[in-house]
Amino acid sequence: MIRIVRPRLPTELEASLLALTQEMADTPVPKRDKHTERMWKRESVRRDVYRPVREALEDMAPGIDCCMYCGNHMADTVDHFVPKSHCALRTFHWPNLLLACSTCNTRFKGDKHRGDGLVGSLLIDPTREDPFEHLDLGLASGVYRPVEGSPKGEWTIEVCGLNKGKRPRVRAEAWLNLADDLRGWAQARAAGDVRNMRRKIYRMRTQPFADVCYAALHKAVSEEASRIFAAEEPGVLDLLRDDELRATFQM
Repeated sequence: MIRIVRPRLPTELEASLLALTQEMADTPVPKRDKHTERMWKRESVRRDVYRPVREALEDMAPGIDCCMYCGNHMADTVDHFVPKSHCALRTFHWPNLLLACSTCNTRFKGDKHRGDGLVGSLLIDPTREDPFEHLDLGLASGVYRPVEGSPKGEWTIEVCGLNKGKRPRVRAEAWLNLADDLRGWAQARAAGDVRNMRRKIYRMRTQPFADVCYAALHKAVSEEASRIFAAEEPGVLDLLRDDELRATFQM
């Protein structure tokens, strides 16, 4: 999970979402849950709202349409950060919508929701906060751990199933691929091969589980960097700290 910037929507689409929210607000409270489901499945909503919202989320997402929770490739559903069943009025609220893979959306997260005891959610919202403040990703293992003392980290790992199934193994493989691409990028730069440099950057930015790449860049400038990368081949840490490379990721 990585930090994601949420842009403004086109004015027409924003107005459509506000109109749907107003329709929901005008619905008597006892009828809202059922009306929410009918509205969400309404043909005109799927065509004129759901589709452009999903496209906007895909443009925001890291990699190629990566899930904003687990980082898996080609996410294909619009998820409600605070589930519809917990707050119908947020069904068409743009800041409440995220791009998710079907596994996170239905198998793991689903309708699970907990408040943080204040005014927010215990689940990390990558469009509102920096996940690295709550989550630590082991590059070699591909396993997420909560940052010490972070209940948000613990709940996010659990509710999103971040360490379930083959996810850690695929992240570990993504780290090996990333290290190879870093070396390939450096070799292309030394040879003056700008085209191949761009290809390597593209691979690093768009591979599945793009959170691995951003986690590595984040760790490379931490106080623990020398220890974290001690087992890696010489030069990997220097490349992750390279100003030219980091500029392409806006780090």
